[in-house]
Amino acid sequence: MDAYKNIIYNNIEKLRLQYNLGNYCGRSIFDIIEKIEIDGKTPFLFRLPFNNNDLSGFVGYKNERFSVFTNSSKTLGYEIFTAAHEMYHLIENASIIKQNTVVEEAETIKKEANEIAADFFAAELLMPEADIMKEYERLIKISPLKKPDEALIINLQQEYFVEYKAITKRLAELCIINDKTEEALNRIIVKRNELFKLTQKLGYSNQLNIPTQKVYLPKELLKAIETNYKNKNTTYDDLVALFGYCDLSPEDFGYEEDELTDSAKALMEKIKSQLGSESVGEK
Repeated sequence: MDAYKNIIYNNIEKLRLQYNLGNYCGRSIFDIIEKIEIDGKTPFLFRLPFNNNDLSGFVGYKNERFSVFTNSSKTLGYEIFTAAHEMYHLIENASIIKQNTVVEEAETIKKEANEIAADFFAAELLMPEADIMKEYERLIKISPLKKPDEALIINLQQEYFVEYKAITKRLAELCIINDKTEEALNRIIVKRNELFKLTQKLGYSNQLNIPTQKVYLPKELLKAIETNYKNKNTTYDDLVALFGYCDLSPEDFGYEEDELTDSAKALMEKIKSQLGSESVGEK
């Protein structure tokens, strides 16, 4: 892993310079993904509430274009980390993705070396080591307790725009806090509404702590669909099929309902049945 670290540090530094990211890119991570060029093309980004909540996201490759999917049924903070994780795969694993078509991010206890490297990349990109150590020391100095508490973690969480647990894990990885302290700080997560209440008391929104259920499809793709529909290259039945696989309807994107053919009605029922019984990807 140590051999990977220097490579990852260097790649992140190049990214920061190339795209002017700075040290606080959590808020713009989705925009960044759509700007990164891989093989001369930018990837498609899909943010959708997956039926399988064990699946955080995945990267795919089809028709010479990469696609990144993130699960908006996860909290926004979690989804942001997943997006940064997928960036690693786009940059470092393009050839693997092309061979496998899809690389999934399921929640597992044991992770392969490549997945550990992707997590490290995401952590360093979103919470730079030197910067978060500096901010931690600053907050400790002004803390009444002079030791890490839940309020300090929330302040760091909001600054770096990530999940609460991502902060405690990062601090533990950097040996700023020990495992026992990490465990103690994370207890607030399982206490009903305690994280929400303290976040509000500190003057912050709870947007990072709840799922957005966001439905986002690539604008370029939507424009192509619209053009084809206007030119009558795509029928309303086709729109039902296209949006149906995202558990959406044409009406969600401003299309007016036409009289469906029997085949389109049958397809809609089939899609609904599949979405209700099958997961997006296997664990």
